Amino acid sequence: IAYQSLTTVIVGLTLNDLAERMHVENALQLHNLFLGRAIGAVFGTMLGGWLCDVCPIKLAMSSALSVIAVPFSASTGNAWVLSANFFLLGCVGSALVSFTVSAACWSFPGKEVGPVLATCNGAFGMTSAALPLIFKLLHLQGFAVVEYSFVAVCSLPPLAFLLASQAPTRPVERSFEKEEEEEPGDSPSKAVRQWMAVIAAALAQFLFSGASSALLSWIVSYSANELHDRSMAPLLVSLLQGSLMLGSFSASRYQQYFALWDLARGQVFAVLFGLLLWLPFTDSVIATVLALAWYGLAGGPLVTYCSTLLNQHCSPSGVQLAVINVGGNFGASAGPFIVGILMIQTGPTALPCTVSYAFLAALLGFGVASIQRRGNKPEPLLQNAGP
Repeated sequence: IAYQSLTTVIVGLTLNDLAERMHVENALQLHNLFLGRAIGAVFGTMLGGWLCDVCPIKLAMSSALSVIAVPFSASTGNAWVLSANFFLLGCVGSALVSFTVSAACWSFPGKEVGPVLATCNGAFGMTSAALPLIFKLLHLQGFAVVEYSFVAVCSLPPLAFLLASQAPTRPVERSFEKEEEEEPGDSPSKAVRQWMAVIAAALAQFLFSGASSALLSWIVSYSANELHDRSMAPLLVSLLQGSLMLGSFSASRYQQYFALWDLARGQVFAVLFGLLLWLPFTDSVIATVLALAWYGLAGGPLVTYCSTLLNQHCSPSGVQLAVINVGGNFGASAGPFIVGILMIQTGPTALPCTVSYAFLAALLGFGVASIQRRGNKPEPLLQNAGP
C-alpha cells in the first residue's frame, strides 16, 4: 500500500517536469498517459488475483520487482517509452494491491477486515502526504529521474516485509445451502448474487478511486489556473492526503460501532454535500482548503468499504477481489484521463464538478441497491454488520 501511494502521488507532482522534458507546452496534453496506466492497472490487478488463486502469494509478489525499470524509462523524452513506463506503474502497483487485499480478507473474516483495510488506507494517506513535503524540503522538485528513483527505492521495504510475513490461504467457503433451500426456485443462485455484489462493489470503487485520483493528479494544474497560485499545489496535495489518512485511521476505530451499509451511505452523502458547497467558491483558496479537508475526512475510508462489505457477504476468491480492485485501479487512471479532457475543454472548474457528479452517481447507486435490499431477504452476514 505504501508503494502504491507513492506511485499515485508521484504522477501528479511530476507532470509539469515530464511535459518540459517532452517539450509539451501544457501538462494537460499528457492526459493520454493515464490511459496507459489504466490498461496496466486492469492487466496487473487481474493477473495478481489469478496468481493468488493458483500459487502462493509470496511467489506471486516477486513479479513486482520489475519496478526497478521505472526510473530508467522516466529519464527519456520519448512518448512511447514514457507510456510504457506508466503502463508498468499501473501493472505492478495494482498487482501489489491485489496481493495485499487478498491477504487481508483471507486473514480476517467478515467485518474484522474493515479496520485492517482502513488502517492500510491510512498508511496510503500518510506516506503520500509526506512525499510532496519531502521533495520540497530536499529541493528535489524538478528532477523527475530522482523522484522516480525515490519511488523505486521506497517500494522495496514494504515488499520485503510482505515477503517475510506468513502467507495466508483462502478460508473455506461459507455455506448458504440452508438459505438456498428456503428461497423460492426462481430466485438467483448464490453464485449469481455473489458476482452481482462483486460488480456493484467494483463500480463503487471505480467512482471513489477515480474521484480521489483526479483530485491528486490535477490539483497542481487547478492551483495554477483557478487559484492562480502554483506554490499552493504541494500543500494542497499534502492536505488532501493528510485528511485521507486521518479519515481512514478514524474509520478503523468507529466503523465497528455502525452497520457498514448505513455508514457508507451516510458518508457518501456527507462528501457530496461538502462538494456542492465548494462549487460556488472554486476560486477561493480557503474554500478549496476546507473542501479538500472535508473530502478526505469523510470520503477517505469509502474505498475500503467495498471489499469489507463483500467479505461480510462471502469468502471471496482472489479473482473476485481482483475485479473490485480493477474498478479502483482503473478508476485511479481513468478518472484523471477523463477529467483532464474536460479541463482542457471547459476549464479548471471541471475538476470539482466531475468529482461531485461521481459522488452523486454513487449516492444514486446506493439508493437503488437499498430499494432492492428491502425487497429481498438480506444476507445473514450483512445483517450482522453492526456491533
